[in-house]
Amino acid sequence: MAGWHWYRTRRRLRVLPVWRLPLAMLAVAVFLSWLLPLVDRSLAGWEGDYGGQFFPTVDDSAMSNLLSAVAGGMITLTGLVFTALTLAMQFGAAQLSVRVVPILRQDPIMRWSIGVFLATFVYTLLVSVRLAVHEEEYRPVLSVFCAIALSVVCAVLFLTLVTRVTGVLNSGYLLRSLAAQGRQAVQRTHPRLPAGSGPTARVAVRDEEAVVVRLGAPPRNGQVLLSFDERRLEAFAQAWGVKLELVPVIGDFIAHQAPLFHVHGPAEHTARADHGVLVHCLLFGETHSAATDPAGALRALVDIALKALSPAINDPGRAVQALDHIEDLLVMLAPRLQGTCHAAGGGHLTYRTRSWPDYVCIATDEIRHFGTTSIQVQRRLRALYATVAQVCDPAQVAPLSVRLETMDAVAAIQWPQELDRYLARCADPQGLGTESGSALSRWTGA
Repeated sequence: MAGWHWYRTRRRLRVLPVWRLPLAMLAVAVFLSWLLPLVDRSLAGWEGDYGGQFFPTVDDSAMSNLLSAVAGGMITLTGLVFTALTLAMQFGAAQLSVRVVPILRQDPIMRWSIGVFLATFVYTLLVSVRLAVHEEEYRPVLSVFCAIALSVVCAVLFLTLVTRVTGVLNSGYLLRSLAAQGRQAVQRTHPRLPAGSGPTARVAVRDEEAVVVRLGAPPRNGQVLLSFDERRLEAFAQAWGVKLELVPVIGDFIAHQAPLFHVHGPAEHTARADHGVLVHCLLFGETHSAATDPAGALRALVDIALKALSPAINDPGRAVQALDHIEDLLVMLAPRLQGTCHAAGGGHLTYRTRSWPDYVCIATDEIRHFGTTSIQVQRRLRALYATVAQVCDPAQVAPLSVRLETMDAVAAIQWPQELDRYLARCADPQGLGTESGSALSRWTGA
Protein backbone atom coordinates (compact mmCIF):
# COMPACT_ATOMS: atom_id res chain seq x y z
CA MET A 1 0.00 0.00 0.00
CA ALA A 2 2.88 2.36 0.81
CA GLY A 3 4.49 1.63 -2.55
CA TRP A 4 1.23 2.39 -4.36
CA HIS A 5 0.89 5.71 -2.51
CA TRP A 6 4.42 6.74 -3.52
CA TYR A 7 3.78 5.67 -7.12
CA ARG A 8 0.65 7.85 -7.27
CA THR A 9 2.57 10.79 -5.79
CA ARG A 10 5.35 10.49 -8.36
CA ARG A 11 2.83 10.13 -11.18
CA ARG A 12 0.87 13.19 -10.03
CA LEU A 13 3.91 15.44 -9.73
CA ARG A 14 5.97 14.24 -12.68
CA VAL A 15 6.57 16.50 -15.67
CA LEU A 16 5.73 14.81 -18.96
CA PRO A 17 7.99 15.59 -21.95
CA VAL A 18 6.09 17.50 -24.61
CA TRP A 19 7.68 15.51 -27.44
CA ARG A 20 6.81 11.99 -26.23
CA LEU A 21 3.17 11.77 -27.31
CA PRO A 22 3.65 13.53 -30.69
CA LEU A 23 6.58 11.24 -31.47
CA ALA A 24 4.50 8.16 -30.67
CA MET A 25 1.70 9.40 -32.91
CA LEU A 26 4.19 10.03 -35.73
CA ALA A 27 5.26 6.39 -35.44
CA VAL A 28 1.61 5.32 -35.67
CA ALA A 29 1.16 7.53 -38.74
CA VAL A 30 4.14 5.93 -40.48
CA PHE A 31 2.74 2.48 -39.71
CA LEU A 32 -0.71 3.38 -41.08
CA SER A 33 0.85 4.84 -44.22
CA TRP A 34 2.27 1.37 -44.87
CA LEU A 35 -0.70 -0.72 -43.68
CA LEU A 36 -3.65 1.00 -45.40
CA PRO A 37 -2.08 1.11 -48.89
CA LEU A 38 -1.35 -2.59 -48.44
CA VAL A 39 -5.03 -3.19 -47.69
CA ASP A 40 -6.02 -1.03 -50.67
CA ARG A 41 -3.85 -3.14 -52.96
CA SER A 42 -5.51 -6.25 -51.57
CA LEU A 43 -8.91 -4.69 -52.35
CA ALA A 44 -7.71 -3.97 -55.90
CA GLY A 45 -6.84 -7.65 -56.29
CA TRP A 46 -10.26 -8.72 -55.03
CA GLU A 47 -11.90 -6.28 -57.45
CA GLY A 48 -10.05 -7.99 -60.30
CA ASP A 49 -11.16 -11.40 -59.09
CA TYR A 50 -14.81 -10.36 -58.80
CA GLY A 51 -14.79 -8.26 -61.99
CA GLY A 52 -16.09 -5.01 -60.42
CA GLN A 53 -15.26 -2.09 -58.15
CA PHE A 54 -16.29 -1.82 -54.53
CA PHE A 55 -16.56 2.00 -54.73
CA PRO A 56 -17.48 2.81 -58.35
CA THR A 57 -18.43 6.45 -57.66
CA VAL A 58 -15.03 7.40 -56.18
CA ASP A 59 -12.71 9.12 -58.67
CA ASP A 60 -9.03 8.12 -58.51
CA SER A 61 -7.57 11.51 -59.41
CA ALA A 62 -9.87 13.27 -56.97
CA MET A 63 -8.59 11.03 -54.17
CA SER A 64 -4.97 11.91 -54.99
CA ASN A 65 -5.80 15.62 -55.05
CA LEU A 66 -7.64 15.29 -51.75
CA LEU A 67 -4.62 13.67 -50.10
CA SER A 68 -2.37 16.48 -51.36
CA ALA A 69 -4.80 19.10 -50.08
CA VAL A 70 -4.98 17.49 -46.64
CA ALA A 71 -1.18 17.28 -46.42
CA GLY A 72 -0.76 20.96 -47.34
CA GLY A 73 -3.51 22.08 -44.99
CA MET A 74 -2.15 20.12 -42.03
CA ILE A 75 1.37 21.55 -42.22
CA THR A 76 -0.12 25.06 -42.43
CA LEU A 77 -2.40 24.38 -39.45
CA THR A 78 0.47 22.91 -37.44
CA GLY A 79 2.59 26.01 -38.04
CA LEU A 80 -0.32 28.22 -37.05
CA VAL A 81 -0.84 26.28 -33.81
CA PHE A 82 2.86 26.47 -32.90
CA THR A 83 2.86 30.23 -33.49
CA ALA A 84 -0.35 30.73 -31.50
CA LEU A 85 0.92 28.69 -28.55
CA THR A 86 4.20 30.59 -28.50
CA LEU A 87 2.39 33.93 -28.47
CA ALA A 88 -0.04 32.67 -25.81
CA MET A 89 2.84 31.62 -23.54
CA GLN A 90 4.57 34.97 -24.00
CA PHE A 91 1.37 36.91 -23.32
CA GLY A 92 0.45 34.78 -20.31
CA ALA A 93 3.91 35.06 -18.76
CA ALA A 94 3.99 38.83 -19.31
CA GLN A 95 0.43 39.67 -18.25
CA LEU A 96 -0.58 36.93 -15.80
CA SER A 97 2.23 34.79 -14.43
CA VAL A 98 5.04 32.51 -15.50
CA ARG A 99 2.81 29.73 -14.13
CA VAL A 100 0.94 29.87 -17.43
CA VAL A 101 3.86 28.33 -19.34
CA PRO A 102 4.03 24.96 -17.49
CA ILE A 103 0.22 24.74 -17.47
CA LEU A 104 0.12 25.03 -21.27
CA ARG A 105 3.11 22.73 -21.71
CA GLN A 106 1.59 19.98 -19.58
CA ASP A 107 -1.95 20.30 -20.89
CA PRO A 108 -2.92 17.00 -22.58
CA ILE A 109 -5.06 18.81 -25.16
CA MET A 110 -1.99 20.68 -26.40
CA ARG A 111 0.12 17.52 -26.70
CA TRP A 112 -2.66 15.58 -28.40
CA SER A 113 -3.35 18.43 -30.82
CA ILE A 114 0.26 18.79 -31.90
CA GLY A 115 0.60 15.02 -32.23
CA VAL A 116 -2.57 14.58 -34.32
CA PHE A 117 -1.75 17.54 -36.58
CA LEU A 118 1.77 16.30 -37.30
CA ALA A 119 0.63 12.67 -37.64
CA THR A 120 -2.05 13.63 -40.17
CA PHE A 121 0.46 15.61 -42.22
CA VAL A 122 3.05 12.80 -42.21
CA TYR A 123 0.45 10.14 -42.99
CA THR A 124 -1.08 11.97 -45.98
CA LEU A 125 2.37 12.96 -47.28
CA LEU A 126 3.68 9.40 -47.20
CA VAL A 127 0.55 7.99 -48.82
CA SER A 128 0.79 10.62 -51.59
CA VAL A 129 4.45 9.74 -52.16
CA ARG A 130 3.60 6.04 -52.39
CA LEU A 131 0.93 6.82 -55.00
CA ALA A 132 3.38 8.94 -56.98
CA VAL A 133 6.31 6.51 -57.10
CA HIS A 134 4.62 3.09 -56.90
CA GLU A 135 4.29 1.19 -60.13
CA GLU A 136 1.22 -0.76 -59.09
CA GLU A 137 -2.23 0.59 -59.94
CA TYR A 138 -4.60 0.63 -57.01
CA ARG A 139 -7.30 2.91 -55.67
CA PRO A 140 -6.39 4.39 -52.22
CA VAL A 141 -9.95 4.26 -50.92
CA LEU A 142 -9.28 3.28 -47.32
CA SER A 143 -6.24 5.57 -47.20
CA VAL A 144 -8.37 8.53 -48.25
CA PHE A 145 -11.17 7.66 -45.81
CA CYS A 146 -8.60 7.52 -43.01
CA ALA A 147 -7.22 10.93 -44.06
CA ILE A 148 -10.75 12.39 -44.02
CA ALA A 149 -11.39 10.95 -40.56
CA LEU A 150 -8.11 12.38 -39.28
CA SER A 151 -9.04 15.78 -40.74
CA VAL A 152 -12.32 15.75 -38.81
CA VAL A 153 -10.45 14.85 -35.62
CA CYS A 154 -8.01 17.69 -36.29
CA ALA A 155 -10.89 20.15 -36.65
CA VAL A 156 -12.37 19.07 -33.31
CA LEU A 157 -9.00 19.23 -31.57
CA PHE A 158 -8.33 22.66 -33.05
CA LEU A 159 -11.54 24.04 -31.58
CA THR A 160 -10.78 22.36 -28.25
CA LEU A 161 -7.25 23.75 -28.23
CA VAL A 162 -8.43 27.30 -28.94
CA THR A 163 -10.98 27.03 -26.12
CA ARG A 164 -8.40 25.70 -23.68
CA VAL A 165 -5.75 28.31 -24.50
CA THR A 166 -8.21 31.19 -24.21
CA GLY A 167 -9.42 29.72 -20.93
CA VAL A 168 -5.91 29.54 -19.47
CA LEU A 169 -5.28 33.14 -20.51
CA ASN A 170 -8.44 34.14 -18.64
CA SER A 171 -7.34 35.20 -15.15
CA GLY A 172 -10.52 33.84 -13.57
CA TYR A 173 -10.06 30.38 -15.08
CA LEU A 174 -6.36 30.33 -14.20
CA LEU A 175 -7.03 31.28 -10.58
CA ARG A 176 -9.78 28.67 -10.26
CA SER A 177 -7.49 26.01 -11.68
CA LEU A 178 -4.65 26.84 -9.30
CA ALA A 179 -7.05 27.06 -6.34
CA ALA A 180 -8.52 23.65 -7.18
CA GLN A 181 -5.03 22.15 -7.17
CA GLY A 182 -4.39 23.89 -3.87
CA ARG A 183 -7.52 22.43 -2.27
CA GLN A 184 -6.46 18.96 -3.36
CA ALA A 185 -3.01 19.58 -1.89
CA VAL A 186 -4.55 20.72 1.42
CA GLN A 187 -6.69 17.60 1.65
CA ARG A 188 -3.72 15.41 0.79
CA THR A 189 -1.06 16.95 3.04
CA HIS A 190 -3.29 18.07 5.93
CA PRO A 191 -6.10 15.53 6.27
CA ARG A 192 -8.80 16.46 8.74
CA LEU A 193 -8.15 14.76 12.07
CA PRO A 194 -10.62 13.75 14.81
CA ALA A 195 -11.65 16.45 17.28
CA GLY A 196 -9.10 17.02 20.01
CA SER A 197 -6.13 15.75 18.04
CA GLY A 198 -3.71 17.58 15.86
CA PRO A 199 -0.72 16.88 13.65
CA THR A 200 2.67 16.77 15.29
CA ALA A 201 5.34 18.95 13.75
CA ARG A 202 8.51 16.92 14.01
CA VAL A 203 11.73 18.75 14.71
CA ALA A 204 15.33 17.73 14.28
CA VAL A 205 16.95 15.57 16.92
CA ARG A 206 20.71 16.07 16.89
CA ASP A 207 23.47 14.11 18.52
CA GLU A 208 27.24 14.06 18.28
CA GLU A 209 27.46 11.21 15.77
CA ALA A 210 25.72 12.38 12.62
CA VAL A 211 26.55 11.44 9.04
CA VAL A 212 25.55 14.01 6.42
CA VAL A 213 24.05 12.71 3.16
CA ARG A 214 24.56 15.31 0.42
CA LEU A 215 23.16 15.75 -3.07
CA GLY A 216 25.63 14.52 -5.65
CA ALA A 217 24.90 14.89 -9.34
CA PRO A 218 21.85 17.13 -9.86
CA PRO A 219 18.72 15.12 -10.79
CA ARG A 220 17.63 15.26 -14.41
CA ASN A 221 14.12 16.46 -13.57
CA GLY A 222 15.24 19.45 -11.50
CA GLN A 223 16.59 20.32 -8.07
CA VAL A 224 13.44 21.46 -6.24
CA LEU A 225 12.26 18.99 -3.59
CA LEU A 226 8.63 18.10 -4.33
CA SER A 227 7.94 15.14 -2.07
CA PHE A 228 9.49 12.25 -0.16
CA ASP A 229 8.46 8.70 0.61
CA GLU A 230 7.93 8.91 4.37
CA ARG A 231 6.99 5.26 4.86
CA ARG A 232 10.06 3.91 3.05
CA LEU A 233 12.42 6.28 4.86
CA GLU A 234 10.91 5.26 8.20
CA ALA A 235 11.30 1.57 7.29
CA PHE A 236 14.92 2.00 6.18
CA ALA A 237 15.84 3.94 9.31
CA GLN A 238 14.28 1.29 11.51
CA ALA A 239 16.06 -1.52 9.63
CA TRP A 240 19.42 0.25 9.91
CA GLY A 241 18.91 1.19 13.57
CA VAL A 242 19.42 4.93 12.99
CA LYS A 243 17.43 8.16 13.14
CA LEU A 244 17.03 10.13 9.92
CA GLU A 245 16.58 13.88 9.79
CA LEU A 246 15.39 15.33 6.47
CA VAL A 247 17.07 18.73 6.22
CA PRO A 248 15.22 20.63 3.42
CA VAL A 249 11.54 21.52 3.39
CA ILE A 250 9.19 20.75 0.51
CA GLY A 251 9.74 23.45 -2.11
CA ASP A 252 13.42 24.12 -1.31
CA PHE A 253 15.95 24.30 -4.13
CA ILE A 254 18.73 21.82 -3.36
CA ALA A 255 22.13 23.07 -4.48
CA HIS A 256 24.98 20.79 -5.46
CA GLN A 257 26.49 19.11 -2.38
CA ALA A 258 23.78 20.57 -0.15
CA PRO A 259 22.83 18.38 2.85
CA LEU A 260 19.78 16.17 2.37
CA PHE A 261 19.82 13.96 5.47
CA HIS A 262 21.48 13.83 8.85
CA VAL A 263 21.91 10.20 9.90
CA HIS A 264 22.09 9.90 13.70
CA GLY A 265 23.25 6.87 15.63
CA PRO A 266 26.29 4.80 16.55
CA ALA A 267 29.04 4.61 13.94
CA GLU A 268 28.43 0.91 13.22
CA HIS A 269 24.78 1.67 12.50
CA THR A 270 25.27 4.81 10.41
CA ALA A 271 27.70 2.86 8.21
CA ARG A 272 24.77 0.68 7.09
CA ALA A 273 22.87 3.63 5.64
CA ASP A 274 22.78 3.45 1.84
CA HIS A 275 23.03 7.02 0.55
CA GLY A 276 21.74 6.11 -2.90
CA VAL A 277 18.62 4.50 -1.43
CA LEU A 278 17.91 7.60 0.67
CA VAL A 279 18.22 9.95 -2.31
CA HIS A 280 15.98 7.63 -4.36
CA CYS A 281 13.20 8.20 -1.79
CA LEU A 282 13.09 11.90 -2.73
CA LEU A 283 11.19 13.36 -5.67
CA PHE A 284 12.68 16.37 -7.45
CA GLY A 285 11.23 18.67 -10.09
CA GLU A 286 11.74 21.94 -11.92
CA THR A 287 9.47 24.18 -9.88
CA HIS A 288 7.38 24.33 -6.71
CA SER A 289 3.99 24.03 -8.38
CA ALA A 290 0.44 24.39 -7.07
CA ALA A 291 -0.03 20.62 -7.11
CA THR A 292 2.93 20.01 -4.79
CA ASP A 293 1.56 21.27 -1.47
CA PRO A 294 -0.53 24.16 -0.07
CA ALA A 295 2.50 26.45 0.03
CA GLY A 296 3.03 25.93 -3.70
CA ALA A 297 -0.60 26.79 -4.44
CA LEU A 298 -0.44 29.91 -2.28
CA ARG A 299 2.83 30.91 -3.92
CA ALA A 300 1.27 30.60 -7.38
CA LEU A 301 -1.73 32.74 -6.42
CA VAL A 302 0.52 35.34 -4.81
CA ASP A 303 2.65 35.50 -7.97
CA ILE A 304 -0.42 36.35 -10.03
CA ALA A 305 -1.46 39.03 -7.53
CA LEU A 306 2.03 40.58 -7.52
CA LYS A 307 2.10 40.61 -11.33
CA ALA A 308 -1.26 42.40 -11.30
CA LEU A 309 0.02 44.97 -8.79
CA SER A 310 3.18 45.73 -10.78
CA PRO A 311 3.37 49.23 -12.33
CA ALA A 312 3.40 47.73 -15.83
CA ILE A 313 0.06 45.92 -15.30
CA ASN A 314 -1.65 47.96 -12.54
CA ASP A 315 -4.70 45.71 -12.19
CA PRO A 316 -5.72 45.60 -8.49
CA GLY A 317 -8.99 43.92 -9.44
CA ARG A 318 -7.08 40.79 -10.45
CA ALA A 319 -5.16 40.92 -7.17
CA VAL A 320 -8.50 40.95 -5.34
CA GLN A 321 -9.54 37.87 -7.33
CA ALA A 322 -6.36 36.14 -6.18
CA LEU A 323 -7.08 37.11 -2.57
CA ASP A 324 -10.51 35.47 -2.88
CA HIS A 325 -8.89 32.09 -3.55
CA ILE A 326 -6.09 32.68 -1.03
CA GLU A 327 -8.74 33.27 1.64
CA ASP A 328 -10.44 30.02 0.64
CA LEU A 329 -7.23 28.02 1.09
CA LEU A 330 -6.40 29.65 4.44
CA VAL A 331 -9.91 28.90 5.72
CA MET A 332 -9.34 25.25 4.80
CA LEU A 333 -5.89 25.18 6.41
CA ALA A 334 -6.66 26.88 9.74
CA PRO A 335 -8.80 24.11 11.34
CA ARG A 336 -6.40 21.44 10.10
CA LEU A 337 -3.44 23.10 11.83
CA GLN A 338 -5.14 23.65 15.19
CA GLY A 339 -3.33 22.05 18.09
CA THR A 340 -0.06 21.81 16.20
CA CYS A 341 2.87 21.48 18.55
CA HIS A 342 6.60 21.70 17.90
CA ALA A 343 7.84 18.88 20.11
CA ALA A 344 10.02 16.10 18.77
CA GLY A 345 8.00 13.44 17.02
CA GLY A 346 8.37 9.75 17.59
CA GLY A 347 9.71 7.20 15.15
CA HIS A 348 12.97 7.07 13.25
CA LEU A 349 12.31 9.92 10.79
CA THR A 350 12.15 13.63 11.60
CA TYR A 351 11.48 16.53 9.24
CA ARG A 352 10.36 20.13 9.34
CA THR A 353 6.83 21.22 8.47
CA ARG A 354 5.30 24.62 7.83
CA SER A 355 3.35 26.17 10.67
CA TRP A 356 0.23 28.34 10.58
CA PRO A 357 2.29 31.59 10.75
CA ASP A 358 4.33 30.31 7.79
CA TYR A 359 1.23 29.91 5.65
CA VAL A 360 -0.08 33.35 6.66
CA CYS A 361 3.29 34.86 5.75
CA ILE A 362 3.42 33.11 2.34
CA ALA A 363 -0.18 34.00 1.52
CA THR A 364 -0.38 37.68 2.46
CA ASP A 365 2.86 39.46 3.35
CA GLU A 366 4.11 40.29 -0.15
CA ILE A 367 0.65 41.35 -1.29
CA ARG A 368 0.40 43.51 1.83
CA HIS A 369 3.68 45.20 0.92
CA PHE A 370 3.01 45.71 -2.78
CA GLY A 371 -0.64 46.67 -2.27
CA THR A 372 0.08 49.49 0.16
CA THR A 373 -0.94 52.16 -2.35
CA SER A 374 -4.20 50.42 -3.35
CA ILE A 375 -7.23 51.02 -1.11
CA GLN A 376 -8.99 48.17 -2.92
CA VAL A 377 -6.31 45.65 -2.00
CA GLN A 378 -6.05 46.96 1.56
CA ARG A 379 -9.79 46.59 2.15
CA ARG A 380 -9.91 43.10 0.66
CA LEU A 381 -6.87 42.00 2.66
CA ARG A 382 -8.48 43.20 5.89
CA ALA A 383 -11.60 41.22 5.02
CA LEU A 384 -9.42 38.17 4.44
CA TYR A 385 -7.84 38.46 7.89
CA ALA A 386 -11.27 38.94 9.45
CA THR A 387 -12.82 35.94 7.71
CA VAL A 388 -9.89 33.66 8.51
CA ALA A 389 -9.90 34.81 12.15
CA GLN A 390 -13.43 33.44 12.55
CA VAL A 391 -12.28 29.86 11.91
CA CYS A 392 -9.04 30.09 13.91
CA ASP A 393 -8.55 29.07 17.50
CA PRO A 394 -7.26 31.80 19.87
CA ALA A 395 -3.64 30.68 19.44
CA GLN A 396 -3.82 31.20 15.68
CA VAL A 397 -5.21 34.75 15.75
CA ALA A 398 -1.90 36.38 16.75
CA PRO A 399 -0.29 36.30 13.24
CA LEU A 400 -3.43 37.93 11.84
CA SER A 401 -3.70 40.58 14.55
CA VAL A 402 -0.10 41.74 14.25
CA ARG A 403 -0.53 42.21 10.51
CA LEU A 404 -3.69 44.22 11.00
CA GLU A 405 -1.85 46.46 13.47
CA THR A 406 0.92 46.95 10.92
CA MET A 407 -1.64 47.83 8.24
CA ASP A 408 -3.17 50.43 10.59
CA ALA A 409 0.23 52.03 11.13
CA VAL A 410 1.00 52.07 7.41
CA ALA A 411 -2.43 53.51 6.55
CA ALA A 412 -1.85 56.43 8.93
CA ILE A 413 1.31 57.29 6.98
CA GLN A 414 0.17 56.39 3.45
CA TRP A 415 -3.17 58.22 3.52
CA PRO A 416 -2.90 61.73 5.03
CA GLN A 417 -6.57 62.52 4.39
CA GLU A 418 -9.07 61.32 6.97
CA LEU A 419 -11.52 59.95 4.39
CA ASP A 420 -8.82 57.90 2.68
CA ARG A 421 -7.63 56.49 6.00
CA TYR A 422 -11.20 55.55 6.84
CA LEU A 423 -11.73 53.82 3.49
CA ALA A 424 -8.41 51.97 3.69
CA ARG A 425 -9.31 50.61 7.14
CA CYS A 426 -12.76 49.29 6.17
CA ALA A 427 -12.77 45.54 5.60
CA ASP A 428 -14.63 44.78 2.38
CA PRO A 429 -14.79 41.36 0.66
CA GLN A 430 -15.13 43.13 -2.71
CA GLY A 431 -12.40 45.67 -2.07
CA LEU A 432 -14.52 48.62 -3.22
CA GLY A 433 -17.96 47.19 -2.63
CA THR A 434 -19.35 49.93 -0.34
CA GLU A 435 -17.99 53.02 1.35
CA SER A 436 -18.49 51.55 4.81
CA GLY A 437 -17.12 48.14 3.96
CA SER A 438 -19.10 45.27 5.45
CA ALA A 439 -20.07 43.77 8.78
CA LEU A 440 -16.56 42.31 8.97
CA SER A 441 -15.18 45.79 9.68
CA ARG A 442 -15.88 45.29 13.37
CA TRP A 443 -13.06 42.71 13.41
CA THR A 444 -10.51 45.28 12.28
CA GLY A 445 -11.60 48.14 14.50
CA ALA A 446 -12.57 50.40 11.58
